[in-house]
Amino acid sequence: MVRPSARQKQVALLRQFAIENQLDIRLASRMKLPEELSRVDMACLLCQRPEGKAGGSGSVFRNPETGKIRAYGVFSALDSQAEEIFRSLPAGAEALISSDSYVGVCWDEKGDSASVEAIASSMDSIQRLTAVS
Repeated sequence: MVRPSARQKQVALLRQFAIENQLDIRLASRMKLPEELSRVDMACLLCQRPEGKAGGSGSVFRNPETGKIRAYGVFSALDSQAEEIFRSLPAGAEALISSDSYVGVCWDEKGDSASVEAIASSMDSIQRLTAVS
C-alpha cells in the first residue's frame, strides 16, 4: 500500500540523474515563483553560478499551449535569446529563472535522462545570458 507508483519511481530516477549532473532540484511550489509555476508537478532544476560570477534576477515563461513568452527582470529584453534556449530544451520546460547565485529551468519531469541532459547542457547558455558585468 505504501509502495511508490511507476511515475514516482520515474521521477526519483530523473532527480537522481539530475543530481549526478550537478543540478539541484527544488519544487516550483516552494520557490515563490508566479502562480502558474506553483503546480505540484513542476520542478526546477538549478545550477549554481561559479564563485565570483553574479547574475541578474528574473524569469521568462513560455505558455505551453500558445508558445508565447513573458519575460521579467534580467530577461526583459532577451526574448529572442530565451526562445533559442527554449528550442534546445525538452517538452515540458516552461520557464527559465535566474538569481544572483543560480540559474534554472522549470520542467514538468515528464521526459527521460536525455531530457535532463538537455537541461544540464543549457545551463551555461542561461548563465551567459543573465550574467551581470
